[in-house]
Amino acid sequence: METTEKRRHKREDIVKAMDYTSYQQSNQLIEFDSFVTNISQSGICLLTTEALKHGQEIKIKNHMVQPPQIANVRWSKEYYHGLYYS
Repeated sequence: METTEKRRHKREDIVKAMDYTSYQQSNQLIEFDSFVTNISQSGICLLTTEALKHGQEIKIKNHMVQPPQIANVRWSKEYYHGLYYS
């Protein structure tokens, strides 16, 4: 069964550490560690230890993404016991 790709730009598979910051319920800005699993000009997939919410705004910081970029979470799902893809 063939699936149709809906992304604007082709994703490249990589594994790189990346930091992101996000406001939590306490309105406190907190920095988290994550891994990038794939990336394109218009999107990125992160493996995180925190469940991100659809529509949540995060700031991505890494030498691959300069200057740091604001991103909106489009989806998030649990991958394995406390690890999440977003």
